[in-house]
Amino acid sequence: MRIGIISDIHANLEALRSVWQLFDAEKVDDVWCLGDIVGYGANPNQCISEVRKRCSLILKGNHDDTAATLCNLEWFNEWAREAILWTHAQLSEQELEFLENLQPKQQVHVEGFGSVPIWLVHGSLRDPLSEYILNDQIASENIELLKSQAPFSSDFPILLFFGHSHVAEAYHINSPRSKKLNHQRFLISTNLQLRPNGFYLINVGSVGQPRDGNPYASCGIFDTETLTLRVFRIPYDIERAAIKILRAGLPQELALRLFQGW
Repeated sequence: MRIGIISDIHANLEALRSVWQLFDAEKVDDVWCLGDIVGYGANPNQCISEVRKRCSLILKGNHDDTAATLCNLEWFNEWAREAILWTHAQLSEQELEFLENLQPKQQVHVEGFGSVPIWLVHGSLRDPLSEYILNDQIASENIELLKSQAPFSSDFPILLFFGHSHVAEAYHINSPRSKKLNHQRFLISTNLQLRPNGFYLINVGSVGQPRDGNPYASCGIFDTETLTLRVFRIPYDIERAAIKILRAGLPQELALRLFQGW
């Protein structure tokens, strides 16, 4: 089974459609979304509609949550708050209810992956909505938590897919007893071979607002048969997405950052 994985679309329709084109070409069997469909960008309605049509599993991100409820606005900087308030005004009651009812964490069982669940979160296992996995210490603490919750398996890796940081990367240990934390970033399209008995925290990056210096849209495809993860960096019409942000009256910084990948 080949599963497309996306996160942090942030209402960037041009980036999202470039990902759909890739997934169609790669003939993925399913798509999972790890949250933050909205916020920052100018096409929240269209992105919600397309994600609902294409994804069998959709998590709630912190921007989705606040755009739906207007709670915790103080957590966001000025640009993000302005975009959230604008987004809230664009959404229908049905769209607001949809976002509010999403959950930021799920466990899934996948055909061909034995009895081992796969963990999906927006932020982290410890705090699924809000915590950023940004360094080795936070990653190690979340791997220890994952080890305490995961069944032992010598045949399959233990996987946690997360988003929120907008950085395509993986943290992993090669066995439950290993003390060596490995860290890899995916600044270009990359293949990662997953080891049975390993523990992995994987972020496939942001579709609509990457923050690792590469402005290309980022996504992943996980193959449960070959135990491989392919991370893709995809060019898209950044100028068109940026112009839409400016025409919507949103902060110009949200448009300019798309060109720089931060």
